[in-house]
Amino acid sequence: MKKRTSGGRWLFTLLILLLVISLMPLFMMFFTSVIPQGDLFHLITERSLLDFESSPIYLRTKMKTIGTRNFELKELQNRDNKVLSITIEDPGKEYGVAAFTGDNDMNLVGHLSLYISAPENSQLYLGLKDINDVEERIPLQTITHDGLKKLRVDFEPQQFETVNIGHISQIQFIIAPPEDALGRELIVDDIQSKLKFPTLSNFITVWKEQDFARYMFNSSLISLVVVLGNLLFCSMVAYAFARKQFRGREILFSLVLATMMIPPQVTIIPVFILMKNLGWIDTYMALIFPFLVTPFGIFLMRQYIEQLPSEFDEAAYVDGASDFQIFTRIIMPLSGPAMAVLGINTFITIWNDLFYPLVMTNSKSMRTVQVGLAMYQKLNQTDWPRMMSASTIAGIPVIIIFLIFQKQIISGLVEGGVKG
Repeated sequence: MKKRTSGGRWLFTLLILLLVISLMPLFMMFFTSVIPQGDLFHLITERSLLDFESSPIYLRTKMKTIGTRNFELKELQNRDNKVLSITIEDPGKEYGVAAFTGDNDMNLVGHLSLYISAPENSQLYLGLKDINDVEERIPLQTITHDGLKKLRVDFEPQQFETVNIGHISQIQFIIAPPEDALGRELIVDDIQSKLKFPTLSNFITVWKEQDFARYMFNSSLISLVVVLGNLLFCSMVAYAFARKQFRGREILFSLVLATMMIPPQVTIIPVFILMKNLGWIDTYMALIFPFLVTPFGIFLMRQYIEQLPSEFDEAAYVDGASDFQIFTRIIMPLSGPAMAVLGINTFITIWNDLFYPLVMTNSKSMRTVQVGLAMYQKLNQTDWPRMMSASTIAGIPVIIIFLIFQKQIISGLVEGGVKG
């Protein structure tokens, strides 16, 4: 008994290890999707916007001063690094510094921080400028201290109403000095942004700005219609092959199975020409009609229907039922497990199809989720968090469908493997 117990523990441990290994890619994909910037092995949660250790020529490409073009980089007694110093020449003007951020998504920012020294009673503002040159600022606080001190600014996107928070090109820190500030200094150093982690902003950006909502709708509509078509038409053809006796039945069924060996790359050209002649290119028709009946679906349903007792059909015939009534009231209700397997297999196949929609569509509005994902990867080769967010969105429906119908799928596979 001890040996069996020990062997059982080792087997259980091995199964757990295999489960962890199999789920590791899914975990890595989801973990990367909630990273603000970087990747799984290089997580970026902080960004230095300005540190003033570079030469003035280089700094002019990374920043600009507000209120004056003159600034000085100097060292303070209690700091080892250089700081930015701006002399207030006119107390009636505003002074500050703007950091160039390129095209920055501020939804990822948790808070901003900087070291600042300004004349007492100066009003400090935080300003943003987006890529469309729209500017907006909000008041932060009144400076009440002397000397260089660290200031933390919790960033709340909802405070800004006019700028495009997802595409910010400048972050500005501005002061309105008091009237007696002539000749005083504004000193700024070490402007940083702290990014949110974990964050769902990548999912929101992909869903709204990259048109994945439209791609998901297209894929959902196409997959649903194709699944319903396969469940109906494949079952009807399979019923004829399984229950009806006619000349050439086996030869015709063999021809149906033979089409499964033809790669789609061979048939794509004649199908494309047919769709073009029908005027269906870049429409839902071209993505739905060629897949309403599949040879695999016919094969699966025929094998299952053949296992059903024929006495049900004979009893129904005696009661005066027609073939259509037998099919709809007897065969289809009894074929539930096989139809579940056919439905989930068809859904996954159509949902994950890239080759056919890529050839048959040419507009952004008709792309399916896999085509959109492929295009997103091509245009955003280094943006791993958003790429993984898009991949996670594309995979969620398949996982949901499997979790909902897993009992029917398992029962269908079990019953399909047992005769009699």
